[in-house]
Amino acid sequence: MAAHKTVFNDKQRILRLYSALISHRALSIEEIEDMFFIGRKTVQRDISEIRTFLHDLQIGEPIKSEIIFDRHSKKYRLTEMDNLFSVFDKINKIDEEE
Repeated sequence: MAAHKTVFNDKQRILRLYSALISHRALSIEEIEDMFFIGRKTVQRDISEIRTFLHDLQIGEPIKSEIIFDRHSKKYRLTEMDNLFSVFDKINKIDEEE
């Protein structure tokens, strides 16, 4: 039986990649390429989009949560996820007050 290829639009793909990184996964470029059937340049653009999102999310806060490329393992991973969740909590409180 042939593997089913799921095609995602840009937003879906970036959200799924971000979700995988939040799930404590470190992912190589090749793993991301295979996961979404995309090329290296698209992986780099998607990582850049997530990095921009994380930076914007932490404006006014020390930047702690970011995507780094671990040269030893040759994988991308998300740092300081606990800090990121506290930033999400602050945003949700602001939304509740409005």
